[in-house]
Amino acid sequence: MKKTFKSALIMLMFLISAFSCDSCKDDIDPNKLPPETHVGRNIVGCYVNGDLWIAYKNLAPSFQSDIWAMIEKKDNNTQLTVEARRRDLETGFHFFVMNPKENENLPIQSIGFNLIENGTCRGDYENCGSVFITKLDTIKNIISGRFSFTLKCKDSTSVVKVTDGRFDISYYKCY
Repeated sequence: MKKTFKSALIMLMFLISAFSCDSCKDDIDPNKLPPETHVGRNIVGCYVNGDLWIAYKNLAPSFQSDIWAMIEKKDNNTQLTVEARRRDLETGFHFFVMNPKENENLPIQSIGFNLIENGTCRGDYENCGSVFITKLDTIKNIISGRFSFTLKCKDSTSVVKVTDGRFDISYYKCY
């Protein structure tokens, strides 16, 4: 009797966790740019050469998140790092901003990207975009904002134009 109850309890816990994981993506419409939010939804979206690109919090088999942000001290400065990946498309990007401040347009110091599915245009670029921080909550560790950048591919004449970018991420402190 105890064994049956224990097995039923374990099965119930498994089902609850399985359905709760599915509900994490219920409010994400993969055909629409996510709304600007300020609650740490861990979602990033933008247009890449006019095509919609969205990443959302997902733990890969290695339990490494596809979206993360970190604020760390670097000498007398603070550096914001934002990274977003789509493992299903093998695309992603990361960028760095120095001394992030709310309601201020800031230059992106460096961008590393691979946003074209066939991988024909990827690389690391400096000083070629901007970020506008719409929320920087240092108590709840939430950072939200907008970004855009235009990159000329190093090995061709192609240009990658990222527009209407937005993010809302619970960030890590590293200091």
